[in-house]
Amino acid sequence: MKTLPALLLSALCAMPASACDRVDAARIQLAFTEMGAWWSEQGGRVVVEWGRAWDGAGPQRRAQLLRTFAQADACLAGAVRTIDFQRHARLVGTASAAGVELAPAVSRVGAAAPAPACQ
Repeated sequence: MKTLPALLLSALCAMPASACDRVDAARIQLAFTEMGAWWSEQGGRVVVEWGRAWDGAGPQRRAQLLRTFAQADACLAGAVRTIDFQRHARLVGTASAAGVELAPAVSRVGAAAPAPACQ
């Protein structure tokens, strides 16, 4: 059974980037900053440094955080971009057109299932 966030992600991926709700995407990114996350572009890649919200989250919640940020970024950027997610300057996950994956050392149950790729 799919969860509501997974259904919303699937619906958003089915829409062209121009049809996404940029206001909601900006609100999502604002919520991430309020949780202590910040991001920048480095060498053509987006790098996200997680704040305190990362520490208390389990593997499924962490994978959902990555998916949510990646979807908002794709909406605002107009295309899916490669994103490296870090905590204390250590890689904890990635997102790309192929999906979202937690770094193996981060998830005790292995990598998260890839998110549907928006194309």
